[in-house]
Amino acid sequence: MTKTLIVPNTVIKLTIPKKDAELAYKKALKKLAKKIKIDGFRKGNVPAKIAEESLNPQQIIEDALQIIVPEIYVAELKKSGKQPLTRPEFNPISLEKGKDWLLEAYIAERPKIDLKSYKTIIKKAQKQAVKEIDAQIKANKEAAKKHEKECKDDKHKHKHKPAKPTVNEEKNFTLQFIYKELVEGIKPEIQELLIKEEVHYDLDNLSLKLKDMNLPFEKFLEHRKMTFEQLSSELATGALGRLQMSFIINEIATTEKITVEKADLDTEFEKISDKKLRKQQEADPRYIDMMNQTILRQKVDDYLLSIK
Repeated sequence: MTKTLIVPNTVIKLTIPKKDAELAYKKALKKLAKKIKIDGFRKGNVPAKIAEESLNPQQIIEDALQIIVPEIYVAELKKSGKQPLTRPEFNPISLEKGKDWLLEAYIAERPKIDLKSYKTIIKKAQKQAVKEIDAQIKANKEAAKKHEKECKDDKHKHKHKPAKPTVNEEKNFTLQFIYKELVEGIKPEIQELLIKEEVHYDLDNLSLKLKDMNLPFEKFLEHRKMTFEQLSSELATGALGRLQMSFIINEIATTEKITVEKADLDTEFEKISDKKLRKQQEADPRYIDMMNQTILRQKVDDYLLSIK
């Protein structure tokens, strides 16, 4: 994976008209004025003008932005037709009082996946996988013969049976080749915010595991002989690969009309013998989404292996 495959986020420019900015500022000021206490006034009865003099101007503007920005952002999304996959990050450009306010919203969108030659890539990967499997079988046979020869004496006689990959092992090995070649051939570009969210998720999971093990994060880094920045970089590389593969799988599923039906989900739920657990999972949207993705991945895997 190269760093060039992690690309800048989509930028949406937001303009808050002077009139709307002033109205949001007044609303924020009024709300904050009710929370402060100033000598000579009861709490909640401080006039806005007097409250403004004692409040941090930055705090008033930040609260005003929370009031007005969501509405402006949603309107701009509808106007542009953009479909963000992440929550936005905002960068103020100009927040001068008495003028239009200007901001930038950063979002990550679905990458463009070009599948025009993906079947050619798959066929090539399948041939490479067969060669690698044959080479491994040959190496196992040679190792078995060598071992048998070394054991040919009166005291130690037995035949060493060479290990042969199972059908599932061959299938998984071939799929590894296919996805590796698809990622390298298609090279999906993933925007920074998607990587950032994945890394954040991975770090949260790692922290929980270390907490269960009663191992401080600093000790973990010390054991790995790496800095937090190096760990983050390592996680970003893994996140990039996962996201690339996920988008490729979904694009192939869409192109080839591979879907997950209710019957597919029902079949999986029937495998859960614990009725209470099954009922909980059937009502859990996150679990259903995870199951959808798992079944879809299995269907796409089967489809890719069927291409000849």
